[in-house]
Amino acid sequence: MSKTKTIKGYKAFDENWKCQGLQYTVGKTKTHTGKVKLCQSGLHFVENPLDMLTYYPLVGSKFAEVEAEGVSDEKENDTKRVARKLNIKAELNLPALISAAFNFIYSSAEVSENGSATSGDYAHSATSGNRANSATSGYGAHSATSGIDNAIACAVGRKAKAKASKGCFIVLAEWYEDGSWEDARPIAVKSAKVDGKKIKADQWYKLVNGKFVETDDSND
Repeated sequence: MSKTKTIKGYKAFDENWKCQGLQYTVGKTKTHTGKVKLCQSGLHFVENPLDMLTYYPLVGSKFAEVEAEGVSDEKENDTKRVARKLNIKAELNLPALISAAFNFIYSSAEVSENGSATSGDYAHSATSGNRANSATSGYGAHSATSGIDNAIACAVGRKAKAKASKGCFIVLAEWYEDGSWEDARPIAVKSAKVDGKKIKADQWYKLVNGKFVETDDSND
């Protein structure tokens, strides 16, 4: 087991706050009394908020921030973990989920089985497939996904751009810049569903003055 007393994470549920037949309640702690083994037994959660969408769709599901105790050291390709106890701290609506994803991606890039995340100047990330998620951070980073429904293309670096297929979501950050890297900081994070009208499918966008603006796929 991990020596860490608690680990912050995230967990998805069906519309009735159930997961694998177990009933959960916001504000309460669930305890597993048997063997703790990743993907076999125990209480599962993820460290990257976007990884929740690998297991549950964005629409019709419930999402929450959790604190995990008695966490196994086991890891797989994504950030899925298993614990003996899960305290369901608070429900996450879409803006809160996006904010959590932004903070996670901005602090450290992770790679997941059905999504991708990269960091660094001009980092590009692209995924395809149902519920495929793509996320980038770093100067000039691009993010694109061609998932069928409910996928997220998240680009939160400076001069970031994102595009997605119809029915998916794009998430972008806007930065304050005065020419100095040290003073640059994110000032807004917004999401939008690609409806094919207001937000076009497979069109690159950037965030300017809090609005989604069409752009090309160059690094300029």
